[in-house]
Amino acid sequence: MNETFKIGLTGGIASGKTTVCNLFKDLSVEIIDADVISHELSKKGGAAFEEIIEAFEDEIIGNDGELDRKKLRSIVFNDDSKKKMLEGIIHPKVLLSINEKIKASQSDYLIISVPLMIETGMNAMMDRVLLIDCNVETQIERLSQRDQSSREEAIKIIESQASIESKRELSDDRIINNNETSIEELTLKVKELDDFYRNLNHK
Repeated sequence: MNETFKIGLTGGIASGKTTVCNLFKDLSVEIIDADVISHELSKKGGAAFEEIIEAFEDEIIGNDGELDRKKLRSIVFNDDSKKKMLEGIIHPKVLLSINEKIKASQSDYLIISVPLMIETGMNAMMDRVLLIDCNVETQIERLSQRDQSSREEAIKIIESQASIESKRELSDDRIINNNETSIEELTLKVKELDDFYRNLNHK
């Protein structure tokens, strides 16, 4: 059996990464999702929960005893030193979990979804990088619908991430997912890439 081929999937916030991952999943592709891992690690009983509470104190615990993620997000977004502190707790544990899942995988190829792949340098461990690309207006519209963000908040979030130009430079494959992109077009593109990746790994 060939070594598992690693496709790193990334894209800006609200670019449609989850939608694309689900389309790959429909084709029986194994998905490792850094966001899902991060959520598991930081919920009550998770490997990072106590460390986060210790670092940020009780003000970020909600009434249910879980992290108040909205409050935590607001704190780190407005304080770069606290953002770095949180990343220092979460990122190494996420990377460890991803590596364990890669080692355990029996798949020909798998998709590793990491929103901040370029920012964290994790693209270096991938065999190929797939970028979910969309224009800024689409991101703003989706953020306002999804998170009720104002236009100003949405722009601030988008600008805090690596530029789409830098992501394009470091990606091998691209899926355009603007508002006018239909689910049929996305499905077709994912099927094309799935065929391509399966063939690539058997060469």
